[in-house]
Formats: sequence, C-alpha cells, structure tokens
Amino acid sequence: MVDLKEFDIDEFILAHTPNETLIEHSLRTIEYFKKIKEVKNLDNLLDRLFLNLDNKYFELIKQMFENAIYLHDIGKINPYFQANKMNNQNLRYKKYKNSSVSTEHSSYSKIEYLKYFEKHINENIANRKEKDKLKYILYAFSYHITKHHGRLAIFEEYDEKCISFFHHIKKYDINFFEFYILNKLLFSLLVSSDYYATTHYMADLPTNDFGAIKDKQKIVKKFENYEIVKNIRQNKNLIDINILRSKLFIEAEQNLIENLDKNIFYLEAPTGSGKTLTSINLAMKLIQKQDINKIFYIFPFNTLVEQTEKQLKKIFENELDIEVINSITPIKEKTDEELENEETKYQKSYINRLFFHNELILTTHISFFDILFGTTKEDNFPLWQMANSVIILDEIQSYDINLWSYMTKFFKYYAKALNMKIIIMSATLPKLDELIEHDDTIFVELIKNKDSYFQNKYFKNRVDIDFSLLEIKKIDNANLIKKLDEEKDNYSKIVFEFIRKDSAREFYDLLYKDERFNNFEIYELSGDDNKATREYVINKTKEENIKIIVIATQVIEAGIDIDMDLGLKDISTLDSEEQFLGRINRSCLKLDFACKPKVYFFNKDDEGQIYRKDFRIENNLRKQESREKLSNKDFKSFYGEVFEKIKKDDRKITQGIMGNFEEFENNVLKLNFENIKGKMQLIKSDNFRLFFPFKLEISKYDIEEFKDKESIRIYLDENEKLDGQKIWDEFIALNDIENYAQKEIKRSKLNSLMQFFTFNILRFDNKYQLPYYDEEKFGFFYIRNYKEYITKDGKFDRKKYISIKDNIFL
Repeated sequence: MVDLKEFDIDEFILAHTPNETLIEHSLRTIEYFKKIKEVKNLDNLLDRLFLNLDNKYFELIKQMFENAIYLHDIGKINPYFQANKMNNQNLRYKKYKNSSVSTEHSSYSKIEYLKYFEKHINENIANRKEKDKLKYILYAFSYHITKHHGRLAIFEEYDEKCISFFHHIKKYDINFFEFYILNKLLFSLLVSSDYYATTHYMADLPTNDFGAIKDKQKIVKKFENYEIVKNIRQNKNLIDINILRSKLFIEAEQNLIENLDKNIFYLEAPTGSGKTLTSINLAMKLIQKQDINKIFYIFPFNTLVEQTEKQLKKIFENELDIEVINSITPIKEKTDEELENEETKYQKSYINRLFFHNELILTTHISFFDILFGTTKEDNFPLWQMANSVIILDEIQSYDINLWSYMTKFFKYYAKALNMKIIIMSATLPKLDELIEHDDTIFVELIKNKDSYFQNKYFKNRVDIDFSLLEIKKIDNANLIKKLDEEKDNYSKIVFEFIRKDSAREFYDLLYKDERFNNFEIYELSGDDNKATREYVINKTKEENIKIIVIATQVIEAGIDIDMDLGLKDISTLDSEEQFLGRINRSCLKLDFACKPKVYFFNKDDEGQIYRKDFRIENNLRKQESREKLSNKDFKSFYGEVFEKIKKDDRKITQGIMGNFEEFENNVLKLNFENIKGKMQLIKSDNFRLFFPFKLEISKYDIEEFKDKESIRIYLDENEKLDGQKIWDEFIALNDIENYAQKEIKRSKLNSLMQFFTFNILRFDNKYQLPYYDEEKFGFFYIRNYKEYITKDGKFDRKKYISIKDNIFL
C-alpha cells in the first residue's frame, strides 16, 4: 500500500469521532478488504481480471485498485473537515473553525489519489497509448472514491477528461463488460470494507464471520442422507413418475460433473419433474470445488421462496445456515451470548442482513438484479458475495422478455469474471444463449435428450387438454358456469384462472351465490391475497374428500403447490398455459381415473392489453399451430420464432443511430451505471401501497408469523384478532427510534405483519392520484375508513375503491 506519509497524514488527523485516526481507519479498512479476499477466495479472481486488462502493467493496475480502497478517505486531511466535522482540538486547526468553506472529503480524496498515481504514470511510462489507457483505468477507479458516500451514476459526466478518454476508448483493447464488472466489484469492496471498518470502531463490533460455507462435507453428507436422495442413489422405492424424476436427477448430475470447468448450466425439464431437488444436488456437487463457498437461490415470486425454504429446512434441518432476504421476511436477530447489549445485537443482525452473512440465501430476482446492476451502496454491498458462489435461477421465463438477450450477455461475463456457477431452470424456455449472435455455446445443457422426459406419458399425457371453449371468440361467465355445471359431478378439485383480477372477483361472486355449487367450498385467490389467505386456500386443496373450487389469477401459475383435477384458464402466453397445466394432476396419480384430469382453455379478456411488448403473445392458443405445440410440448420450435423477433428488436434503431442492443453495449462501454440500471430493471411499473387498519381473525391460519402468539401479543385485540391499527401506530413510532440498525430490524418485523393489511394500486403515471386516503407516511397511504373497501373475509374491493374517483364528479 502507498505510504500515508506521502499525503502528510499523521496521528493527529481524525477519521471518526471521538478519536479514531485516519491512519487507524485506513489500515482497518484495508484489513477488512483482505479478510473479504481471503474468505471469498478473491485473489486469483482479481488477478485474472487485472491481467485481462493489461498483463504488462498488471502490478500497477493492482496497486491502483487496492489503493482506491486504502486511500478512499485521505481527503479528510481537509483542515475544514478536521476543524468542523471532527471538532479536532489540535491547534493547527483553530483558524479553520466556524468557516463556511466546504468540509467535503470524498472529492478531495479523489484528487489526492489521482495526483499520486498520475505522477507515477507520467514519470514511468513513455508510450502515449499505454499512458492514456492506464489513466482511463485510474480515473474509472477514482470515480468510486468520489461516490463512496453516494451512488453510481454516469461516469462520462464525472470529469472533463472522460470525454477525451471516450474518443480513443476503442484503442485501449479492453473487454468493456469485464471492466464494468470490475468497477462494480471495486465499488462493492470499497463501501463494504469501509462499512465494516467504521462499524468496528463506532460500535466496537468487529466482523469475522462473513457467511461462507464452513463445513462442506457435513452439509453434503446431510443432503445424501435425506430419504428421497438415498432412494435415488440406491434405486429403491421408486415407482411411476419417481423413476423418471430419479433418472433426470442422475443425468443432470453426470452432465454437470463432466463440465465442472464451465460456469453456466441449463436445466430444462417438465413442470413437476423435481427440478428443485435436482438443483440442490447440483449445488452440492459444485460447492465441493475448492473456491465455491456460498449458494444463492433466486425466485421470481415470494411464494416460491417460502415453499423452497420449507423444503431446504426439511433436508438440512439446522446443518445449513439458511436466510430468506426479501421485503416481507423479518431480519433474523443475532442471539450469540457474546453480544452483551441490545444495541450491539441489533447492529450485528442488521449487518448480517445487509451483507448476506449466511451460507444459503433465498431471495427474489428483483434483489438479484439490484445487486448486479444497482447503483446504491445498499445494492452493491453483497456483490462480492456472488463471487465463487452457486446461483440457482428458477422460473427464468417469468423475467421480462425484453431483457432476455441483455441479461444473457451479462450472465456470461459476470459468471466468468466472478466465477459464479449459475444454474438456470425452466420448464419451457430453451437455452437463452441462442439469443446472442455467434455465441450460442455459453450454457451447458444438463439434459441432453429432453424429449425422453417431455414426451413421457407422466408429463405429456397426465392432463387432457380441451380447446373447444376457444370456439367461442369471447366467452362470458354464463358459458363458463354452464361448462362447470356439466363437469362438477366428475371432479372434486377445480381451479379457474383469469388474467384480470376484476374478472376473477366477478366470477367468484357469481359462483358463490349459485346454489348449484353449494356442495363445493369456493375460494378466490389473487395477487391481492396475503400469505395467510394463500396458505389457507392451498392447505384446503390438500384435504382429502373435499370438494373445492378455486377462482384465481396468474398467481396460481408458479410457486403454488396445489394438485387439482380440473382446470379452466383464460389464454395468455404458452409458458403460462404450461405452468397452469402443472397445477393439474401434479402427482400423476390419476392417469387411470374414469374421468381423467382435464384443462379447458377459453378466451375472455384481451391478453394483448395485459402482456404488452411480449412477443410470445402473438403466437398463443388463438392459433391452431400453437395448440399443437402445447399438446406436443414443442417449446423449442415455439421459441425459435420468439427468439427471432427478440433479435430483430435488438437490432432496431429507436433513437439516435444505434440499434437497441448496440446502444446498450455503448452504455456498458461508457460505464453509464445509471442507464444500465434503468435498462435492467425487471419491474418498471410503480405502485401505491394502501394500508387498511382492519382486524384479522388469525386463529384459522397456520403460518409462521402467527405461531408464536406471545411475540405478536401487543398487536392483538381483546378477541385475539390481529389489529391493523395497532400495527400502524407501531409503524409510525419507528421514527422515534434513534439507533438505525434497531429501527430497520423493527421495521422488517412490522413489514411481515403489515403485508396482511397492505394492497397495491398501480401508479399509471406521475400525474395519477389516488381517489382517497387519510395520510401518507413513509411510502404507505393510510385509509382510516376501511369498512367500505374491505370485505368481511379481509379482501380488498378494488373496484369500489377506484370508483370513488368517478363518484366525486357526480
């Protein structure tokens, strides 16, 4: 590291009050950087990236990278900062007291860092091209010093010299995707090391456990002793569909072992074929490689997160440190005996969540994309945790289709740069690397002969598909009820899927009042329903000898563990139809029933309005050839056409002189972090979050949040109902908590309860206003007079609420 004396830094200059010196903080920061490198095996990985940049000046680039971390705070030598921010009593700062001159230190740090290394480059390198290239790398690294208290934005706007760099950038022979990733990694390592070091001093809280897998053999042994895995290994107790699942499990494992040097693996297998267990087995094989020491399981829906967490805990019990990180799961509080005081406990627990200090992380694709492409410190804190990790991506067809080619390109470079072992899973989507021109060998196929599974009777023929209702161009509820009446005596468990919430609610209301179906229990399930309602309905469908009808929206497609006999679905995309088919006869135990499980497809609402800009919608079940492809599980030829449309769109010029994909690559080249984040945002719509303080009867719900009544006692009323008003009052009181870590942990606990009273309304544009609310607090819109809009079973009457806007003008 550079000698701090070069910058006239001595033991009198402070970094933090009351008395941590800048020398101490700088040394502590670099010490945490070294700890992270050691725990995550980053040395070889970083060296490879530096060599790829320029093998001739490898040592200099490495010095510039590491010193960007070490020297990030040297701007605190600013005498105005010392006098007015640190209240430094040393006499040398007396004359700077109470001055209006800037106390800013980040830009000052950048200037000193640049001055030092520019001098070195100018004095030691004669070749103009080499000199310019190294200065470009230097300025890119210095950018993160400036931003370590803010967020990444547009590098081109950082310094006037950047414009000059970009005029000659193509001459520098740099892989710009790798360089983008290296810069993101630098920012992540800088802000993380700084945070650990600062917390170490300010809270007297050192960090030594970063959540890497400690005992790999113990975890692998636990997995191999799981009853189902033992049966697969010994070829025991396997009948019918489980023989097929076992075959897939073994084939995927063998193909992985033959390609352990590769980074991206593709598991394409039918719905219900046991992909979850297979993927965990693949992760077990991968962590046995020397450097791999963490697992991430990424899902598009929280329902899948919850479902998989249960399965993982069943397999590993307490042998694997598993943590769910999403917006509705409370932060797990640290209970170590050594944490003597409450404040330290909160701080440690918060750090664990912030930096993903667990061996296996379950989270959502939103969180995953925020880490890869986000610009804030919080987004970037866990990025280094992705290095040398297994990343399992489930239901990838659920991601925005307009991002498929962009994310595939990034996955390729991220996986290689950070040695991420990515397992991508889908029941319908072929290899996405086919979208990348001249580069369709990025993914290793783990299932070679997919037809042997897709065409097997247990997957292809487990459900009869009936398209007869599509003869009615736009079906009404009367015809749907007529068909249900015809079939009601043949099936006990029936599910409908509508693509609009209003249509599902309308049909539910009609059916609920129809006496012909009085011997059925009837439930509605939509995105508005909370976890308690969802799990209650799912558990109901699993009861034996029950007659049940579930009226649902797209929420039923993936992540809902139900096994029904008859399904009726409004058409949308072919992926959705296949996902829905996977909810019928899921166990494959009803193939020989007198009335074989069946699915009717119908056309009610305009799918084009719901799935705008989705190329899949053009070839849906309105077309005869698409019906044949669904029946024959021929998703490859279906996606061949879709992929061509995506490629055509990537080449399209929508602004300026570049095609869409070319413009995207230009943003990567220019380190335009802000635009890349915008482009790679999975959900671009914005919502209003409405909070209704009603009371919820919780006795019938069997979910984790309600099991320990004593922990939520303060939120219950005299009748043991969960009181939304008490939860809201506690939420408002969070503002009075001074300790930030404590506040965030309390907030995460409250969020897990607030979800039962919170409903979202789409914000169509910036001008759209809610029809009515009483107050807005911290992103929530509180509605005191809830009784008109919340039904007796705790459901949100969205239509009635929105109609207020119209009534105002009557």
